[in-house]
Amino acid sequence: MNRPFTLVATAQERVHFGASVRDALGAEVDRLGARRVFIAASRTLRRETGAISLIAGALGPRCVAIFDGITEHAGMASVMAALDEARRSRADLLVSCGGGSIIDALKIVQLGLAWNATSTEALRAAATSTMAPPNPWTRQVAIPTTLSGAETTPAGGGTDETRGVKMGFSARMLVPVSVIYDPAIGALTPEWLWLSSALRGIDHCCEGIISRQANLHADASLLQALSLFAASLRRTRTVPGDPDARLQSQVAAHLACSGCFMTGSGASHGIGYVLGGRYGVHHGHASCTILPHVLRWNEPVTGERQDRISHALGRPGMPAGDAVAELISDLGLPARLRDVGIREDQLQAIAEECARHPVVLANPRAITSPADVRQILDAAW
Repeated sequence: MNRPFTLVATAQERVHFGASVRDALGAEVDRLGARRVFIAASRTLRRETGAISLIAGALGPRCVAIFDGITEHAGMASVMAALDEARRSRADLLVSCGGGSIIDALKIVQLGLAWNATSTEALRAAATSTMAPPNPWTRQVAIPTTLSGAETTPAGGGTDETRGVKMGFSARMLVPVSVIYDPAIGALTPEWLWLSSALRGIDHCCEGIISRQANLHADASLLQALSLFAASLRRTRTVPGDPDARLQSQVAAHLACSGCFMTGSGASHGIGYVLGGRYGVHHGHASCTILPHVLRWNEPVTGERQDRISHALGRPGMPAGDAVAELISDLGLPARLRDVGIREDQLQAIAEECARHPVVLANPRAITSPADVRQILDAAW
């Protein structure tokens, strides 16, 4: 396990933990010298709370546009609409306030602004270019309202609705320049979304720990994140108003996704991409239903590593898959694919698509056929 590894620093400059958005965002806008700020927010947050009005009011005339049309899984039609609006408003800074779909969508908007892209095809070409873009990068400040961790990486995903496929976009400057974790904003998120997005974070931890590319540096982040999640999520379920528990979960989310980005992931993430892109299953719910079974399937080749997962979750001696399943139950989250709308007659098609997915193929226990994936899906259904 003590193999050589290289830590590649991202272009993220600052992360504010436990900060007030109103104070920290103004300071970041000042620090970055921005004069034309484009805000992308979830529709629910904008229309059912006063949070976005408060943020826009604090920015005053520097807020030039608010966009709330980004769809779940960052549907590319909505991403292109956001790109058009950001271009029309001549934004010099992007601010996301929402979950992973909003943050990922603005990463793709950044790419489009830098490369003058006006189509999905142009965006795909830009993401694979080795040249510098013709325009300066317009950076993003992220205000996460869930625990998915999208704010920690320079990679983002958008869904091609016509094909039902999740597409990846990556460039070093796409990582948010700054992140603001405000527990008060997090408390506005519906409980099911807050808790299920945390299971995505736990998925990052578990798959990072058993990854073929696991390393000492990532282990330190991922194991600590698991420990923080296990305690703070149960606390939030019983005492939703505890800001310290929410802050602990936000720290855990940052550690989890940062660590997993170093190691890569496996079958749970890959199956989740297919369930989300083609079948509309929320990423957090995909992790709830799939992760325990992926851990059990991988146990023959990752047993010692999984012992560390169980210990970090406070369940030494319990199989890791059972420890994760126990946490899912304690949080009142769905545990079966049938509970999130997947039919039994869809499992074979899902297995065949997943067996070709590069993330699934990176699984620590080799997946060589749809039959291997079907074993996991049958157990999860």
